[in-house]
Amino acid sequence: MKAIKNVKIVQGGRILPESVLLFDERIIGVAAEAPAQAEVTDGGGLFLSAGLIDLHIHGYKGEDTMTHSPAQMAAALPENGVTAFLPTTMTMDRETIAAAMERVRGCMGAPRGARVLGCHMEGPFIHPGKKGAQDGTYIVAPSMEMVEPFKDVIKIVTYAPERDEGQAFARGLRERGIVPSIGHTNATYEEAAAAYRAGALSTTHFFNAMPPLHHRDPGVIGAALEGDAYIELIADTIHVSRHLFSMLARLKKDRICLITDCMEAGGLPDGRYALGGQPVVVQNRRAQLLDGTLAGSVLKLNEGVRNMAQYGGISLAEALQMATENPARLLGLEREMGTLLPGTLADFILLDETCRIRATFVGGGCVYSAD
Repeated sequence: MKAIKNVKIVQGGRILPESVLLFDERIIGVAAEAPAQAEVTDGGGLFLSAGLIDLHIHGYKGEDTMTHSPAQMAAALPENGVTAFLPTTMTMDRETIAAAMERVRGCMGAPRGARVLGCHMEGPFIHPGKKGAQDGTYIVAPSMEMVEPFKDVIKIVTYAPERDEGQAFARGLRERGIVPSIGHTNATYEEAAAAYRAGALSTTHFFNAMPPLHHRDPGVIGAALEGDAYIELIADTIHVSRHLFSMLARLKKDRICLITDCMEAGGLPDGRYALGGQPVVVQNRRAQLLDGTLAGSVLKLNEGVRNMAQYGGISLAEALQMATENPARLLGLEREMGTLLPGTLADFILLDETCRIRATFVGGGCVYSAD
């Protein structure tokens, strides 16, 4: 048995009174004191939280899901507190998407760093009018044909519900245990509400690549805020104004999943990069296509947590919940990760009050240390 003492343990959006975490490969529990037989480490008064889960990330440090194995991303992301993630594809030709899926499949279940949980398939089932940084050449109508060969790999599919006749695609995804997520869409309020009723569980990078909220035409945003759908939020203060963070926290605290939408420039200097085969310029932490369209981000997930705590009118513990418990629940993995409850995987982080990651553990072993 291992133990980390002298830590502020974060669970359920609050700090627990206990200050010792007991674990092996899985969490054993929390306690006021470490047992005599435990191998004890002093946490130096740091916060201890379940590891962060990034549901939407295209690349990091020069690696891109569409062109590289996610193994290098898995090795690098623990420095940001990420212990599990979904490498995310782009709208490209079928062969390139299939090759990316095969690479993701090859990394699942064999973590060397952060766990590769599967894939977030962002497109090609989107609306041409809201393609954002996706390549419109390869947009197609929603079809299970492309999903079926990789139903073991795909965990989330972003799609435009107005192109899903009779909600057949959303229902097909749910039958296979895949999360349908509304995004890159021109859907009306009625179309979005119908999709949520039919099984759409989430909303991809909320506010972005969808019609703005209007008091006479609430659209996807109104439908998502009204119900219990999850929403992805890129909390970099570029994709969404920081002035909206507190409103979202009040309305959807238990349904916000903080994501990065990070591309290969993440963790690297400003310059010229690529996303989905298209050139991207990064300047002052803003990633965009040559025509000025936002093209993912260079956000680190621990920075998103920090921003949400700073501008969202909530505590650090509550912000951490949006990158741990909420995404785990969306994926149906809350009994495996996202919390520090007994029996869950010993995937956790040590961090300070500014959200700087001091150490990251996966399966009870330290995979990153700032020291």
